[in-house]
Amino acid sequence: MNALPEAFAAIGFFGMLIALICVAGVSFQRWVSYKQRKAELDDAARRATSAERGDYAEMLEERVRVLERIATDRGQDIAHQIENLRDRKQAEKL
Repeated sequence: MNALPEAFAAIGFFGMLIALICVAGVSFQRWVSYKQRKAELDDAARRATSAERGDYAEMLEERVRVLERIATDRGQDIAHQIENLRDRKQAEKL
C-alpha cells in the first residue's frame, strides 16, 4: 500500500519534467526564430544601395535648409510658409 503514494509522486514529477521540457522547447524555438528574423533584417539593411542612402541624405539636407530658412526669416508669417511647403510637397507627390 505504500507504493501508491510513491507512484503518484513519480507521475507528478515526470509530468512536471515533461511540462518543463515543453516550455523550454517552445522558448528555444521562439529565440531561434527571433535570431533568424534579426539576421534577415540586418542583411536587408546592409544591402541598401548607396543611392538610396544618398537620396535619404539629400532629403534630410533639403529639410534642414527649409527649417533654417523658416527660423531665420522673421519678416514673413511662419504658418503661411509651412502651409506653402506642404502644398508644394503634395503637388510633387501627384
